[in-house]
Amino acid sequence: MHEDLCIQLFMRSPCGMLVFEKRTGSVIAINASLSKLLGCRSGLDMSIPLVSILQTGADSQQSRGIFEQKIRNAVMEERDGFTQLLRDASGVSAEYLIQPRPFALDFREYILISVSRVSDTVSSRLLVEEALAEKEVLLREVHHRVKNNLQVISSLLQLQSQFVDDPKILGYMTDSQNRVRALAYVYEHLYRSKELGRIDFSEYTTRITQSLRREYGSHAKNVQVIFDIRDVVLNPDTSVPLGLLLNELVSNAFRHAFPDEREGQITIVMHPLGDGGYSLMVSDDGIGMPAGIAIDKIQSLGLLLVSSLVTQLDGAIELKQDHGTEFNIRFYPLNYKERR
Repeated sequence: MHEDLCIQLFMRSPCGMLVFEKRTGSVIAINASLSKLLGCRSGLDMSIPLVSILQTGADSQQSRGIFEQKIRNAVMEERDGFTQLLRDASGVSAEYLIQPRPFALDFREYILISVSRVSDTVSSRLLVEEALAEKEVLLREVHHRVKNNLQVISSLLQLQSQFVDDPKILGYMTDSQNRVRALAYVYEHLYRSKELGRIDFSEYTTRITQSLRREYGSHAKNVQVIFDIRDVVLNPDTSVPLGLLLNELVSNAFRHAFPDEREGQITIVMHPLGDGGYSLMVSDDGIGMPAGIAIDKIQSLGLLLVSSLVTQLDGAIELKQDHGTEFNIRFYPLNYKERR
């Protein structure tokens, strides 16, 4: 009974619809409304090429394939629909709204496609939505390619380090590899983020810390890392310098705070402030730094980079050495400025 009801609802729907089987690429059902709209025949248990029903007017096989791919992309991206110029049986072309919805039946995948004429207002709105969707796809592709290129650089540094015997030079190469990896993680999060252009720093901090723990295995195996990061979602302009900053402070703690495989704890706290800024604290209960040392006097590339990155974030840094080492940083998100 339920099956008969669904068939009747489909065939009698006032909206023009067809069912497209993904595996074969064929239309298997067309309802009466679509038959009336485009001048094609209706029915069930059909096997007709999609382009024979939804005729775009394009002659080439490639153009027809692009239209079918647009339907598949709309399903994959969960878009409401898109507009397409179609030609009816009499040869008249008009703008139609195509709304595909996927479903599965008896272990086969189908797409229910709704087709309707659109007004100028709806057409304009959908064109804007399509343009935004295409822009998002392009941005994700850019982020993905940047991430891949950074991973290639990281791998090259890893390969080169196998031919280095000097421990000091090897340390420099390891540091460089970690910095490149920290950047790659930023772009990976941008590529995978549901909200394009925003990074959840709770996720990112966990990822980068796990990577550094693996890198400094013997130094880090007895060190516990505590996270307290809430409501910190940042844009790419802020995420890149902040990701490098976290990489420097956490790797510095793993390498120097716990010699001889001693036990200890690293704490990372990041919270939003009421004035639109953020506070970041990275602390450890290790052996600490030499008493009375000032961060602006330390001749270390890592900490010089930390100072530079804090300045880039329009922030301020404070070093405490009461019980181990504690870095407190206040910073403000960077706003995008058009490049020239």
